[in-house]
Formats: sequence, structure tokens, C-alpha cells
Amino acid sequence: MNSTNIMTPTRAAVPRVASAPSALTRVVFLDNVRYLMVLLVVVYHSVAAYSAVAPHWYTHDTSFFAADIVRELFDVFLMPVMFFVAGYFALPSLEKKGVWEFLKDKAKRLLIPWALAVLIVTPLAVYDQPYKPVTPFWNYWLHYVGNLEIRLNFPQYGPQYQNVYWFISLLFAFFVIFALIYAVMRWRRSRAGLAVGRKVTNDKPVFGTLMLFGVLTSVGYFVSLLLCPDATWFRLGLLLEFQAPRLVLFAGYLAFGVYAQSHKWFTDGKPLGSIALWGTASVALTAAYLAFVQPLVANPAGTLGLPVGLLLAFAFVRSFMLLSLLVVFVSFGVRYWNRSNGLDRQLAATSYNIYLTHVWFVVILQEALTTWAGGPTLAKFAIVLLAALALSYAISRWVIGRFPRAFVMIILALFAFCLVFRP
Repeated sequence: MNSTNIMTPTRAAVPRVASAPSALTRVVFLDNVRYLMVLLVVVYHSVAAYSAVAPHWYTHDTSFFAADIVRELFDVFLMPVMFFVAGYFALPSLEKKGVWEFLKDKAKRLLIPWALAVLIVTPLAVYDQPYKPVTPFWNYWLHYVGNLEIRLNFPQYGPQYQNVYWFISLLFAFFVIFALIYAVMRWRRSRAGLAVGRKVTNDKPVFGTLMLFGVLTSVGYFVSLLLCPDATWFRLGLLLEFQAPRLVLFAGYLAFGVYAQSHKWFTDGKPLGSIALWGTASVALTAAYLAFVQPLVANPAGTLGLPVGLLLAFAFVRSFMLLSLLVVFVSFGVRYWNRSNGLDRQLAATSYNIYLTHVWFVVILQEALTTWAGGPTLAKFAIVLLAALALSYAISRWVIGRFPRAFVMIILALFAFCLVFRP
């Protein structure tokens, strides 16, 4: 799998199985950590229909307490860890390709699959939902596209239009900003007569750097929470959709990945810290977060109305919990998972495909199982998770991976048929 990106989308419009990257940028355990995060995203969405803390989800069934715990816990670390991995691989890719080729590559690998998913697949999939406002399908699609407001908006619920694909558009925006900063820095260095290459250093104390980063992200997150509650989603028309207070965490972890790569962390085979120490810290912080902090904000208004002191505690506990979990994941990976077997390689190669396709299998299965009256909720969750994983992996490997252009043409043909004939 090409490690110059957090995930490897297709050569044209959808993901494909990529060729092996160069040894200079290959970090096997980060490939493994990345696909692990994608699998946990599937778990996260599979429990959504059975959780009381996912009011924006498409389908709702009988809830159970463990589903709420999974949603609350995974929500802390999944996206920031993936942004960290993306940042780690962004710098060598940019240095190798140059700014223009880097941005062209990201547009092809991110924007084209994003546009296909948001403009074509999503309206096809959600049209059968009972709340569709207009019919027939062509009129619904025009309404869908025309309803994408080109203005700032702060809705108090989950993403409306981009679904799980908000991550892709935000990642591309980060890459554009990063490339522009890189270009300006190179220009300034060349104007000053300095070498434009970077100096690789690996001599700063890692523990002190981690703690400083934890404090900075905690303070930034706290300030963001003062401006708007944690449940707030920001939308800029069709272009961007993300939880506004968490932007500082997303951007911070991508930048931290760039920093880690620039200082050649992991290349010497050393973990970021003691797994026992950081593991103990993550368990303690997780317990505090779930038992004392998160119940204070487990409502649709999020952190709105919390006293400043509790808001500060929430920001620091959540931010350091995230940091400790990141250290545990990458330290375990570099020490024990810095190799891959056949299954690891296949999951790494198809992880982006799985991310793009899994949600519709999840929603269809959840909706179908609502007719199983009295069925055990845990059994429903297990069926949804295992079937969605199997189906998304199969279509990613044997359909999209082998016939990406044919897959895109089928989707477009189905869309055209629905525009003309679907009532």
C-alpha cells in the first residue's frame, strides 16, 4: 500500500490496490495502525443504531449500554490517529513530488472518490429513507444539490451531506494548507540564500515533546470549547463539514505527524515511550473520562452550559487521553507490529476502499434487522459488524481493486438510470 497518504484511493475515481511504496517512506507498522483504525471505524458505525448517543444516525434500534461506551471511547481517538498517520507520510511525499504534483496527486486520490461518494452514492443510498422531501429521484437530487448552502452554518447534530466522507474533504484542505506553507518556507529560504532542504534532527527529548504537545492541544481545545460546544458541526457549503471545536485536534495531530517524520521518529525502531507507563495513563484517563467527565456532556447540547472549571477538566482529560492512546498504539506497533503477513498487507491495501464502502452495508443491514422483533441486540450488532466487514472487504479487494474503472462506470450508469426512471 502506498504510504504517502493516510489511505490509498484509486488511480482515477475510486480506491485501488496500490503498488508497494519505496523503502524510504515505508513504515510498516503505521500501515497496520492505519487499517486498524479503519476497522474500528466500522465497529463505531455498526454500534450506532444500538446506541443512545448517536441521534443523527440513519437507523435506530434497541440500545445497550456497551454501545454507548464504544461510541464515546472510539470518538476520542479514531480520527486524530488517522490524521497523525497522514501527517507522517505527507512531508516525504511533498519533498519527493514537489508542491504542484503533490496537490495533483491528492486531488486525484481524495477529491474524485469524495465527489463520487457525496454527489452520487449518498443520494442514491439515502433516497429510500422515509424522510426524503421530494420525488421523483431527479427532483430529489436537484433538491439535494441545491440545498447545499454556500455559507457558514453551525448545526447542533452530525454531518448532513458528507456522512463519513467529511474526513476526506478536511484532509485534502489540510494538505493544501500544508503544501502552501511548505512552498512559502522554501521560497523564503531560497531568497535568504539558505539550503532549501530540511535538516533532520532526532535529539530532542521525546517525553518532554509529548507533554508539551499535550498541553498545547488541551489549551487549544479548551479555547475552542469556550467558543462553541463540542456537539457543534461546522459546514461551509458542500466543501467542508466537521466538528468545529475539534479542528484544533485534527490539525494538531496532522502537524504532529509531520513533526514526528521530520525528526525521524520510529526509524531507529524505538517506541515513543513505555507501553506500560502510557498504557496505565490511558486506562486511568479513560476511566476518568467515562465515569466522571463525559456524563456531564452526554446530551445533545454537548458542553454547552458547563462551568469553566469543568470545561477545562474535560478538555485536558480528553486531550491527554487521546495522546496516551496514540502513544500506546504507535509504541506497540513499532515494537511488536513492524512487520506484516498476507492478511495485514491485504487489509492495509484495501483500508481506504473499506472506509468508503462500509457505511452503506452497515445501514442496510441495520435497517433490515429492525424487522427482527425481539432479536437480541448484541446478535444484531454482531451480524451487522461481521457482514459489513466481509462485504466491504470483498468488494474492495475483488471488485474495486481489480476493476476500478468498471466499478465507477456501473455507479454512474445506475445514477443515470435513476435520474431518468426512478419514481
